[in-house]
Amino acid sequence: MAISTMMKKLSIATVGAALLAVGITVKAANAASVVNGGFETGNFSGWTATSQSGSGGNLFNTAGGFSPRSSSSIPGASEGTRYAVTDQSGPGSYVLFQDIFLEAGSQHQLSFDWFAKTSARLADRGNMNKNSSGNQQFRVDLVSTEFSDWFGSSSSAGVLANIVAPVVSPNQWTSTSFDLSAWAGQTVRLAFRQVDNMGIFQAGIDNVKIASTPTQAVPEPASTLGLMVFGAMGAGSMLKRKQQQKAAVKA
Repeated sequence: MAISTMMKKLSIATVGAALLAVGITVKAANAASVVNGGFETGNFSGWTATSQSGSGGNLFNTAGGFSPRSSSSIPGASEGTRYAVTDQSGPGSYVLFQDIFLEAGSQHQLSFDWFAKTSARLADRGNMNKNSSGNQQFRVDLVSTEFSDWFGSSSSAGVLANIVAPVVSPNQWTSTSFDLSAWAGQTVRLAFRQVDNMGIFQAGIDNVKIASTPTQAVPEPASTLGLMVFGAMGAGSMLKRKQQQKAAVKA
């Protein structure tokens, strides 16, 4: 194979590789991510789990089958082998949350699976305090990162969006999605919240993830790619001139 042909192919391959690298870089730069969204680590790494003082239960990482505290029947994981669940032997209130940075210039779609298994009726007292008489509910909220008064006088405090309204059912896995694009360029706090003082209540969470799609061009990588293309073309032209010079000398 002629050297010039080899160089042309090499230049094309170099440009192709550069294009692929730039595409990967742009995609990665605009991707939001949830740490340990499937809870497959067997713990809550990446998350913060908190309970109201005096709660008769906790948040657990489980494989399903039977709940960790009350031994109630619960489903297996919606994906993988593990998930997060609340369980108790007395009244309590629990929160599992994670702060997530949403890159600017992208659309971000949140999705997760959940269930809320209880024999008691829905009872929403407007807060998540286990000491409020008749309070039995599960909800999912997007809140500001400064918010931490989970068990205060209002469950609406600090809430940017209520993703799952207060509920006590269904008893089976349900998939929910929510558009987070309005908060692109910000850090938000995703919170799963459950309170119970009317009966045993298991709320399960699994398969939490975010799909990010770039919505605007990123000029810097594109400019870099342009330089790579011209550089490759220049190298090819220089080699061609040298070959022509050698041919003239031999003649």
